[in-house]
This record gives sequence, C-alpha cells and structure tokens, in this order.
Amino acid sequence: MTHILFKYLVVGKLILSACALQGDSSPPQNILVILADDMGWADLGPASNIDMPHLDQLAKEGVSLSRFYASAPICSPTRAALLTGRYPHSVGVPQLAAPEAKPGTPKLSLDHSAVTIPEVLKARNYQSVLIGKWHLGFDSNSWPRTHGFDEFWGTLAGESNYYDVTGIYHNETPIQITDYYTDAITDKAIDYLKTHEANQPTFMFLSYTAPHSPMEAPAELIDKYRAIYDYEPFAIYAAMVEQLDRGIGRILSVVDDLELRENTLVIFMSDNGPSAERKAYGPRGANISNGPLREWKFSTYEGGIRVPFIARWPGRIPPGLQRNEVAVTMDVLPTILDAVKMPVPETMEIHGNSLIPLLTGKDYSRTDAIHWETKHNMAVMRGDWKLVHQFWKEPELYNLKSDISESRDLSDQYPERVTEMAELHSAWKSKHYPYPIARKTKRSKFQFPEAVSNNATKRPISDNE
Repeated sequence: MTHILFKYLVVGKLILSACALQGDSSPPQNILVILADDMGWADLGPASNIDMPHLDQLAKEGVSLSRFYASAPICSPTRAALLTGRYPHSVGVPQLAAPEAKPGTPKLSLDHSAVTIPEVLKARNYQSVLIGKWHLGFDSNSWPRTHGFDEFWGTLAGESNYYDVTGIYHNETPIQITDYYTDAITDKAIDYLKTHEANQPTFMFLSYTAPHSPMEAPAELIDKYRAIYDYEPFAIYAAMVEQLDRGIGRILSVVDDLELRENTLVIFMSDNGPSAERKAYGPRGANISNGPLREWKFSTYEGGIRVPFIARWPGRIPPGLQRNEVAVTMDVLPTILDAVKMPVPETMEIHGNSLIPLLTGKDYSRTDAIHWETKHNMAVMRGDWKLVHQFWKEPELYNLKSDISESRDLSDQYPERVTEMAELHSAWKSKHYPYPIARKTKRSKFQFPEAVSNNATKRPISDNE
C-alpha cells in the first residue's frame, strides 16, 4: 500500500506541474510507439533483402539510430523498461513473465510502484491504448489497465499463433478473431484512430508479435521470398516482416488521412535481437538478421541487444537524419515527457535520458554506463567500451568503435579497464538487482550459444545441428 500511495503522489505532482504549463503554445502531441518482436538489427536497412518500403520511408522522413539498444536481450524486461524508464530489474521483471512460477524462477509481473507512460500522461489528459502483446503479468491485478492504459486489445502471453489465435482480450473480456494476427492488430489500431475523439491526445502502444515465432505468414509472401532465400524458415520470417511493414504503412496512411501527421511523434523499435531458437528460424536465420553483430536473443553480445530504431516528428525531427550515439529502451519514457514538455519530479525514479536533443540533430553525449544482466550473463558499456561476461567463461572486453562484431577480446591488453567496468556493474547490481534470481545449472546452447557468430567465424548451421 505504501508503494501504491507513493506512486499516486508522484502522478499527482505531475498533474500540478502540467497545470502550470497550460499556457504553453505547443499543441499536445499524439504519440505512437510501435514495437516489433525479435526483429534483427540488420533486417532494416540497405543490406536487407526484405521489402520494407514503409519503414524505409519513415526513416527518410525522420531519424534512425545505429546504436540503439534494448534494455534486455529478452522480451518482458525490455517492455518493462520501455513503459517505466527504469532498469527492468528494479521494477520486478528481470526475466520473462510467465503464467506460473517455474523451478528456481518466481512468477514475475510489472511492479505497481513503478509509474508507467500512460499513468504519467494522464497529467496531460492522454487517452492511452495498448494494442497487441502485453507479457508483463498474467494475474488479473497485473493486466494493462491496472498500469494506466484506458483500453487494451490483444494478448497477455509472450507468443501466440498468427492463424487460429487464442488468448485474445478486449480489456478484460475474452474475444475471438479470425484474421491473421498481425493484420488484426493493424486493423484494430486503424479502427481506434478513426473512431477516437479527435481533440483528445492519444498515446498508442502498438505492440506487434511479429516476427516472433511461430513461423506463419501469408502464402503468397512466402512464395516471394522462397525465390530469394534458399533457407525456408528465413523465407517465412521475411514474409512476416514484410506483412508487418505493410501494416505499419496502412496505419501511417490513416494518420495522414486524419491530418495527424504534423502533431504525431512516431517511434519504431524492436524488443531484442533475432531469435536463434529452433521454433523460430534457428542460428542460420538469426545470422542473417544480425548482420555483422555477434549472437542473438538471450545473449548480451551486440546481436542480442542492438536493435533498429526510427523516430519521426515533422517539424521537430529533421528528415533523413542518422545518428550513432548510444541510446536505450529506458530512454523512451523521458523522451516522451520531454516531447510533451512535462517536467519529471525529483520524486520519480527514472534511469533513462531524454533523447530529444539526439533526435532533433542537437549535440548529445552519454557519459553514464549502461548495464544488462539476464540469467547471470551480463554486459556493461560506457562509450565505445563494452565488457561481456557470460557465466561459464572469463570476462571479455571489446571496443565497439573498431570491432562491431566483438571478435577481438582486449581483456588481456586492458586488465585495468576490465576491473573498472566489472566494479561498475557490481555497484549497479547492488543498487538495482541486489537479489538476483538463482542461476540454473542447465542451460540451452541456443539461449547462450557456445559458437561464435560474428563475421570472422560464421558458418552455415544445419537444421539438425
């Protein structure tokens, strides 16, 4: 009860601060955050063979970040960081949320003491809607509308079928759908935009499940990519990504038709890197999606955490801008507050930074370290230096400016830097993750791959490997 009371005291102070700013001449901004699921860093861009004209156009009209990082190499923690602006370890979601506790892993859900984007934006009368995937709590007291969303349409679980979808809810009521799930999410977003009260500002969290497994896509698109890729699972994956892009294009077209483009901030990103799990497209497919980056989802190497990012805000973000400074998912909340000119009270804990200077072409630098820890596999990065420590081997040190693929371990050459960064992470952990979930003795090689997967050593991996 004390935590909940504190939370509403914080929100109350935001409301008072917002009231003091009502004389500001800037119009309230509509905010559309689009999250892809398990999409690789190299899937989007000139080297990709996947047709994504709408996301390519969004990048031409806005800014793309080449060093944007998910706050975790897995789903639930990144989503927690996005909604709270905090390290996921500090808000109850250091690992994946699950319907039931598992041996050695408690049942996790987003902590109600953490203030979320929709709760903060109530100070500016935003109507907040989540369409798509939640995966931050399965008990009824942890569903989206208990965390500030006014409307929820989608799935609670971490993955779902694309055809014959189950587990769909509208608010708290189970419903059924018959469409391909990616298209159904798109259709619901369009319906909401067309029927929503025009003058009320909106925060829409459009949380697609694509291209997360299971691998299912429209047949005609799969046929298209079979002619490009000789690896069937990637042909299906590419079809899923193109269908996602088509949906985003349809939504942005409606934004234009409703004359909302000029006052809408659009943000697109992925929740983590590509999945090498066999139920997805395996290591061979993930090696295409991560490009020069090493490893995949579940890993704290670059391939697990460096993800695509695009933002568009006409009149504020210069078109075609590309930046290479470091940013991370937990920067999204303070960026949104900065965009709507809402001050953050000192009593509200936030670990991210506003990216408005970076996105709008101004000088931007980050001096603080960023930390990752998932199942006792950690990384800490400050500037171009990154320390990676997977629990079954010695710490490794990389300079990302000269070695994006993390193929040259410099730990022997710079032992003092290894010690310094390890101490930084130890101090971070004692503050934000003092009681880590116990490590399991058994691990999956596809969650923490033993084979190096950077450019220097990549090799084809068969389906049966």
